[in-house]
Amino acid sequence: MNISDIALKIWAAQIVGTIPSRAQFHKLYNSESNFLSAIKDDIQVIDMVNQLTKEIETNTALDGVICIFDQDFPLINPTVKAKGDRPYLLFYKGDISLLHHLNNNVAVIGHTSPSENIQKRERKIVSQLVKEEQVIVSGLAKGCDVIAHEECMRLAGKTIAILPSPINEVLPKEHTKQAKQIVETGGLLISEYYTSPSNPRFEMTKRYIERDRLQAMFAKVVILIASYAVKKGDSGARHAMNKALKYKHQACVMYDEKQDSHVDEMELNKQFVEAGSVKVLAKAARKNPAFITIDEIAKYRISTLERVTSTKQDNLF
Repeated sequence: MNISDIALKIWAAQIVGTIPSRAQFHKLYNSESNFLSAIKDDIQVIDMVNQLTKEIETNTALDGVICIFDQDFPLINPTVKAKGDRPYLLFYKGDISLLHHLNNNVAVIGHTSPSENIQKRERKIVSQLVKEEQVIVSGLAKGCDVIAHEECMRLAGKTIAILPSPINEVLPKEHTKQAKQIVETGGLLISEYYTSPSNPRFEMTKRYIERDRLQAMFAKVVILIASYAVKKGDSGARHAMNKALKYKHQACVMYDEKQDSHVDEMELNKQFVEAGSVKVLAKAARKNPAFITIDEIAKYRISTLERVTSTKQDNLF
């Protein structure tokens, strides 16, 4: 397993409760040296490091663990202001380098039971993105998420699945096969979680929402395929869309006024369009700035997502 000494210690500190939350981590430890100084005499952390060192020798579920102080850790846009939103430890299996160039990443999300028409349109969008060599990011949930992953793999593209569960306990369970295929085809599985929650009923809802923010954080563009309105069967897709807007990443929707304006499963898309906060996918370039093509998405860049060689992220916090 690939894990640095500092990542191992942060993992141990997380397990024993020395790090109670993401917000507290970023508030208390603004550098690697600051963290090491704080835990150097912590017997619980030291004991847990020894325990984890033995455990990872036989762990085949993971390829690695990375922390905020590692060079391989994905860049966090300075627009992510809330300390509680910023991850500091990630578990992964697959090609972690897919998080090195976030300006190649496009999240494709939506609700869990899209109609055949929506599925067909989604596959076409994913196909175009893959042809433009964009990495497809999604959450491996039922419906739009798994369709995005599967279509990407069918076309020999690279895809990233961000999980709300431990990597060896894929949710939903029926997508375990797809998770394995993602890794086998050069993709990536990532999670903030190593174990299942002690109180699943409460904690899993929180984890799904937290997963949604990472979809927005680790992609330059988030595309909403379809979703019902809030309180009418909406999916967690709205969380990812709202975070994309908050982080100043590009939020887009699949929406055709003629065929979608009275379709229930497109109601959230319609609401975003009417609010004027997103761009609408278009087949061809238009002068109207409210529209964007797949080609324009492929060329789109966020300067603050460009990685600077040999620069750690200590100074972001």
